[in-house]
Amino acid sequence: MEFRILFSLSLLVVGILGQLVEDNGPVHYCFIDPPVKQRLSPNLLENITTCTHLVYGRVSIDKDYPPYPQYSVTDVDSGYDMDNIRTFLRMREYHPNAKFLIRLVRTAPFEDSVVATKTANALMKHVKSKRFDGVLVMFDGIHLEYRSSTAFLEAMSEEKSMMLVFGLSGRRVFGYGAVKRLQEINPLVEHIFLDMGELPSNEEPTRITQINPLFSNTSIPFEETIQGTVDELVEFSLPEFHFSFQEGILPARIVVGLTAGGWKFEIKESQDPLRISHGIYAVEAGKRVAYQDACKARGAVIYDWKTMNEITVYRQMWMNRRYTTLSLKLLKSIFQIKWILGQKFAGFGISDALTDDPRGDCGTDPLPAHRLAMQLIRNTIPANPAKCTRLCYLDPEQVEETFPIDNLRSDYCSHIVVHYFDLDLKNNVVVAEKAESLVKKIDQWRTKIVEIAPKLILSLGSKQVTGVWQFLLGNDFRRKEVAEELVKSMYASTADGLEISWTLEQMASDFDKKNLKALIDDIVTIDVEKKFELVVAATPQSSFSDFYDYEHLNQTVSLIVLHSHRLHSESLPFTGHSSPLRATSSMKDPKMTWESLFNHWAEKKVSRSKIVLSLTASTLSMQSLADMRSSALAPFGQPVFVSMLRSKKSDIHSQQEVCESLETGTGITHWVDVADVPYLRRYDQMVAYENTLSSHIKAVWASMKGVGGLALHNIHQDDPSAVCNNRTSFPLLDSLSRAQVCQKCLKQHDFKKCAQHDFVVSCSFDLKKNMPLFKTDIVPYERCTEVVVEQAKLSLGGNITFKDSQQEQVLRNLTTMRPKMLKCGMVLSLSCGDSEKHLNHILGDNMTSAINNVMSVMEKYKFSGVQLDCEKAIRRGNHIFFSNFVKKLVKKFENTKASNGCNRTLSARFSPFTRTPSSYYSISLLNRLSHVSIRMTDKNQVDLPFFFNTSNPDFPSTEKFVKLWKNFGLKPEKLVLELSPFGWQEGKKEGEKIKMTQGETCVAVGNKAVYQQNYEILTGSTSHANGTVHIPLIEDFRYKIGYIQREQLGGLALNSVNGDDYTGICGRGSFPILKSVYSSTKCR
Repeated sequence: MEFRILFSLSLLVVGILGQLVEDNGPVHYCFIDPPVKQRLSPNLLENITTCTHLVYGRVSIDKDYPPYPQYSVTDVDSGYDMDNIRTFLRMREYHPNAKFLIRLVRTAPFEDSVVATKTANALMKHVKSKRFDGVLVMFDGIHLEYRSSTAFLEAMSEEKSMMLVFGLSGRRVFGYGAVKRLQEINPLVEHIFLDMGELPSNEEPTRITQINPLFSNTSIPFEETIQGTVDELVEFSLPEFHFSFQEGILPARIVVGLTAGGWKFEIKESQDPLRISHGIYAVEAGKRVAYQDACKARGAVIYDWKTMNEITVYRQMWMNRRYTTLSLKLLKSIFQIKWILGQKFAGFGISDALTDDPRGDCGTDPLPAHRLAMQLIRNTIPANPAKCTRLCYLDPEQVEETFPIDNLRSDYCSHIVVHYFDLDLKNNVVVAEKAESLVKKIDQWRTKIVEIAPKLILSLGSKQVTGVWQFLLGNDFRRKEVAEELVKSMYASTADGLEISWTLEQMASDFDKKNLKALIDDIVTIDVEKKFELVVAATPQSSFSDFYDYEHLNQTVSLIVLHSHRLHSESLPFTGHSSPLRATSSMKDPKMTWESLFNHWAEKKVSRSKIVLSLTASTLSMQSLADMRSSALAPFGQPVFVSMLRSKKSDIHSQQEVCESLETGTGITHWVDVADVPYLRRYDQMVAYENTLSSHIKAVWASMKGVGGLALHNIHQDDPSAVCNNRTSFPLLDSLSRAQVCQKCLKQHDFKKCAQHDFVVSCSFDLKKNMPLFKTDIVPYERCTEVVVEQAKLSLGGNITFKDSQQEQVLRNLTTMRPKMLKCGMVLSLSCGDSEKHLNHILGDNMTSAINNVMSVMEKYKFSGVQLDCEKAIRRGNHIFFSNFVKKLVKKFENTKASNGCNRTLSARFSPFTRTPSSYYSISLLNRLSHVSIRMTDKNQVDLPFFFNTSNPDFPSTEKFVKLWKNFGLKPEKLVLELSPFGWQEGKKEGEKIKMTQGETCVAVGNKAVYQQNYEILTGSTSHANGTVHIPLIEDFRYKIGYIQREQLGGLALNSVNGDDYTGICGRGSFPILKSVYSSTKCR
């Protein structure tokens, strides 16, 4: 009998792709392993366009002398016109952006680390000479039990021009100390390739094994599955630590290796094929078979949906292979797909192309597994839901069929709004032209987002004049018919919500206000199943005329979309902008601004969380009658030529056309201060538009005001094909998604309990006695989850010293407060000195003494934790010492409680200028600390600019360094942003900054000073007699808290409570910055 198991490749690959949420998408490793004497075809993978890494062969490196790869006769110097390696490298013609690697396989452990290092250096030099981009090193043995394996990879990683990937089979993951060794290897390599073609049961060649099982069943143990193997890597816990610290490989570092072929076993005649299961012994050792051989096997098919395998029975042969065709049966595996999509793998690999029916012998197109993978890559969009309310509007009449919706990232929009329903005097409600085809296209895009896709909102009536609305809603019977037809259509659609948009013209009277309210009530009443949400759009003119029932809208609808992108019209006889933030002196109607419109609705007691402000990717073109100079001095309020006959064909309509005009030099852009918007002047044409800076400012401003959401209209004109910079599609949406935060109210922690805090508020206190008004008993410990005392030093001999006796006296005073602080942590900031040599002396010879002294100081001064500030002393040569020091401290801490009865805490502090953290620190070890504080200040203790500057990518910013540490694998919940309350005054020398506290600033400029907000740096500035002062405002801190919440970081650290206004001289009470963490009227 033949018994065949066909694992569904499509299921697994879909899953892996769905797990990848990196901006650059999943990596796709494509393997080519030509047998001896088989000549390689250079166009083998010509039509597989998704390979990011191409890997050649399985070349042995078991010989240490000479330390060169043991090539086959056809790898090099084969006598053919072109040997296989040169043929492989010629594939760059078809894969210009891929990395070309060679796979080197070692089965025998190295003699020692010296031999391993020499071998590595010689191999890397040799591989580089062959013009590969890098190496995939596979250890097929017990190498991970030996330190020499790490030494080998450390030596190879020194060659920075070559990519290094480490690979191992699933059977090796569960070896003794394997994952612990992988922690040492992880920072040295680009990825860890997990080959699931061999499982632990393959240690015994005659044991029957399934190919790449995803889940376990009654015969397949957990550790034999992809789920179990990955869990072992990700959730590994060191046995010597018994509390919440865990150490493992992050999924984003793992590439899962799949198999195109399968296994074949001979089974006994006495065995019933239907009872054969994983782990049973066969007659002889199993053999690997190619897909093109396995597909020809005959037999009856049986499916095991638990393991997602297809079983074929025929005589005494047992064969399993990869299933590579889509089938309706795959619908049964939706649960498995969702599980896989929940992971965050770096990507996947398929091994190998020559066993994946390269000639099409099985009756389908060649390379079926690779083709399926390519198809799924193209048809899968990484699921990354929008973190704030952000509506994206599309008009079917304006959206072309070629609109590249697949370029729209899933996190750009929380809702997609389509003009769908028109009001009709005869038929009440009709579907707008082209609306159905656009919705179908959107639904297809949404299905590619396998987790939470943006909601679809269908819009009603945005193109009908007020007279049509009045005619249909003024009659109770017709109005109820409209409501019934709308609800019926919504129930039959895939939409999640309905927008009522009486916006083409403003409403005319209170009678219109009453009818709109009645329509909303009718829809709410008829929608008994509550299947969809209700949204209402509002115009500025109707708003300022109070033609909306504010209280009713506040109670009945989900969102209120203010048309703040229509604050000026081309029909007006003077220049203006469609969405100015604030009014300028030259504006004809100062009410027509974002600020005024939002304040109007907020004053009507409408919940801020329901208000959505709008901007547009379209432009507003006007034919100016003023000269260039007048326009530059006062761009708004200048006369324009208005005519219905004016041709608009030559106007600029979209973001990409704005870019083209600027690049060709036909247009000049200007910036309008106060309004914070740009406009472009091209000859006599004045074009009002949004750019990434103005949209960024609006997003930050709206976030600071607690606005519920933002809307971008006409997103099809937001450069969807990345014409402007060939890098970013939808640049305005990208800017909004970066800058918009949705502040959630923080519940103040209970400092009377030891419970783990969801949000860290770490308060640093400087041990200075020369601040007479700052007394230790006014430290607001109840506002902090921990108070960090600055700073002791780890000195030679492992002793703990303070700068002077005054610091010790202040510390003793603080210790007397310890009983009043209850469960609030008191943490000692501990410096390791300024030099590598200094730390080496301490940790190399006196580590035990240093640890004992740390414990002694903690007992003496009632500290509950330690924060290590050792960055200046850690280099490549001593980072292992530091890691051991941290591990031993953790072990000491777990054995005793702090003086307040809570667990001791261990954290670390780093500056933002550590550009490659994994080169100096074990990221997995840092993930085991209570938190890691990243100091976002410069040498003057002043905050760095907050946002990443796209025009100057090398410029340091908080946003940039948060991304850097997260990309290197630091868990977001462990990352704490250290912020500063200090401001500065510009000194006499260029670039000089004179540090100022909050209180000193108020003394210098007065309590009533007006600050100008900088929405990129996130500070306020004001001028006075002695110069300009820059200071972070409470609004800036509240915004940063919202950013921390949005990115799901661990919390914030105030780098000095001494810098806050501790005397209350500014008139806002003492410690206003710190107290603002928990008190805000603009959060929700």
